[in-house]
Amino acid sequence: MKKLGAVFLVVVPLIFPSTSWTGETQEITGKINEIKETLSQDYRCFYSYENLKNLAIGIGIAGVLANTSTDKESRNWYQKSLRSKETDNLSDIIRPFGNGMITIPVYLGAALFGEVTSDIEFGSTIGEWGKKSLRAILMGTPPMLLLQAAIGSSRPEEDDSYWQPFNDSNGVSGHSFIGAVPFMTGAKMTNNPYLKYFLYVGSTLTGLSRVNDDAHYFSQVALGWWLAYLAATCVDKAEKEKKEVVIAPSPILNGVGFTVALRF
Repeated sequence: MKKLGAVFLVVVPLIFPSTSWTGETQEITGKINEIKETLSQDYRCFYSYENLKNLAIGIGIAGVLANTSTDKESRNWYQKSLRSKETDNLSDIIRPFGNGMITIPVYLGAALFGEVTSDIEFGSTIGEWGKKSLRAILMGTPPMLLLQAAIGSSRPEEDDSYWQPFNDSNGVSGHSFIGAVPFMTGAKMTNNPYLKYFLYVGSTLTGLSRVNDDAHYFSQVALGWWLAYLAATCVDKAEKEKKEVVIAPSPILNGVGFTVALRF
């Protein structure tokens, strides 16, 4: 009988999970569903007719720059007339902003910091910035990789900027895209016009460092920046349009009812 009792005590918790364990599972499931819905909203915006039209305009302008002498002439002018030891030193400082191996962990850390300090305004803002930056990168990276290969143009040190589909994989500057995202995200979050313009200017610096280093043509940098702008804009738009339905128990006469709140 003692052995049967021991087995019974082990089996019962497996059949009837504790309330706290069930609650934690439901909370995790809710978070996962929330993330899925958020990303779904982001992608619906990015692949909407209006946004694809804007992307096509950017691709068209980049195509004109790349397939004429504009890219080569601007590259030669910059390398001969503007590049200096000072611009190289500045580029060394700015370039890491476009390295995803460095920046993505920073955004993850910011997002986690925001979760831990959500009751503090500063922590909440940092967390929001980290999450939105990650969302923009997740949204913009697939089309960036596709365009890099589809355009097929090369780096300045390799060949000209003419589009040769699937000939190379440098049609869009990844550094320019990734380096612009955090500044774009910050610009979308602030209402201060001076800070907003400052951040927009900052969003161009990583791309310009690639022009300085002779690692990309201007059209490739500009297209990376444009992808970052479109992705950050979609994240901001989805956040503003998001509506959250909150259902909570509420006491009523002779019973318990539910309150449904729609937050705009």
